Amino acid sequence: EASVVRIRRAGLEDLPGVARVLVDTWRATYRGVVPEAFLEGLSYEGQAERWAQRLKTPTWPGRLFVAESESGEVVGFATFGPDRASGFPGYTAELWAIYVLPTWQRKGLGRALFHEGARLLQAEGYGRMRVWVLKENPKGRGFYEHLGGVLLGEREIELGGAKLWEVAYGFDLGGHKW
Repeated sequence: EASVVRIRRAGLEDLPGVARVLVDTWRATYRGVVPEAFLEGLSYEGQAERWAQRLKTPTWPGRLFVAESESGEVVGFATFGPDRASGFPGYTAELWAIYVLPTWQRKGLGRALFHEGARLLQAEGYGRMRVWVLKENPKGRGFYEHLGGVLLGEREIELGGAKLWEVAYGFDLGGHKW
């Protein structure tokens, strides 16, 4: 249950858990949307290594949070930072990624992770945040819409050789009590 989950900043020791959440969530969410070979090519070790490179880089601008169960297991994570050239003026911050293990979804963890990052970005002086989500991810889109996200636009991307569409949602961080 969500009440026994703690949201906190992530450290290097959390990265195997972060990698597991990412790989398992992608495989559960994007099967039939993203090419199978791409999903099968994701590995716990590879993802943990990519996250370690980021966290060990002093200039990496991201903020990584984890949702930890009562038993100490990482069951979700979110990463936030400066906007990576979205083309939407005024949106200077970005929710880069947010994932919760399928068995832990619909318990308020995603919202808690989202709010933690929004609070931090607001405290750092950011006014607006944006997120990209695959167009063919109705759960993800519903999540952002429920949190008050405003549809900003869409773009075509390539993933594993397939052309897919993403949509952007925007959030006003100012004046909120996250």
